[in-house]
Amino acid sequence: MSKISIIVPVFNEEENVADLHQEIHEVCVHHRFEYEIIFIDDGSTDQTSSVIKTLSPIRLIQLR
Repeated sequence: MSKISIIVPVFNEEENVADLHQEIHEVCVHHRFEYEIIFIDDGSTDQTSSVIKTLSPIRLIQLR
């Protein structure tokens, strides 16, 4: 089984992160990858981090 990490830098992407997460998740499940999704929020001023926190599986790194 392949193990992968998907690292996604984001900035003010509250309207896009949930759809992107869903697409990544579906591809990884379909291909039976063991995976982690890491979003790196580079100081968003919108609700990007709040949206990310509702997703699973996910790891969130928040920068200032």
